[in-house]
Amino acid sequence: MTDCFAVHHRRSRGFTLLEILIAIFILGIVLSTIYAAYSGTMTVIRDVNDSSRAYKMARIAIDRMSRDLSSLQPFKGAFVLQSEKSMIGSREFGLLTFWSAAHLVFEEDEYVGPPALITYFVKENQDGSFSLWRSDIVQGKPSTDKKTDRGVIICENLQAFNLKFYDEGGRESDSWDTMVHSAGPPKSRVPVLVQIELVLVNDRDAEKPHKFVTKVYLPVRR
Repeated sequence: MTDCFAVHHRRSRGFTLLEILIAIFILGIVLSTIYAAYSGTMTVIRDVNDSSRAYKMARIAIDRMSRDLSSLQPFKGAFVLQSEKSMIGSREFGLLTFWSAAHLVFEEDEYVGPPALITYFVKENQDGSFSLWRSDIVQGKPSTDKKTDRGVIICENLQAFNLKFYDEGGRESDSWDTMVHSAGPPKSRVPVLVQIELVLVNDRDAEKPHKFVTKVYLPVRR
């Protein structure tokens, strides 16, 4: 009877301290592995989401610019397209102004389709970041004497906005002005291609910004 009681007692005893420590150690390894996998997955998801937002914003901005440029309109037989570099603090950005039929109607009493002076320019935000703006002003005639600072934001977190222009001979230029480039009839010459480059800040990796480049062919009779 005593022997049976002793055997039962040995079998019913609890875990030793060593067994508990080993179990805790194994559990820690499992939890660490799970956390590392979860953290890595969330990082990848955040990177994909950030890239997706940047791609969507840049695609919308470039598509809008392409539509506007493709709708260049002459005024009294002449096209108006001017581009220059704009200094904002210590940063240099492109600035583009042109006369186009791609006016966007926002008010109910506005007419659809009148030509407008469209300007793309960059402004610095209060937090030190930069945004690309689009100005769309309906005028009786094109006038580029006054630069506007009003419009709508079409792209945020901007790091660079660069423009390049190509003539019929394939020559490249960082600026363009139909008032100066007048090989044909006065004020009528426009570039064959306009290259648009948008570079957006990558908050997760400053060394690898989001870069988008496209070229817009201007279907203008020369």
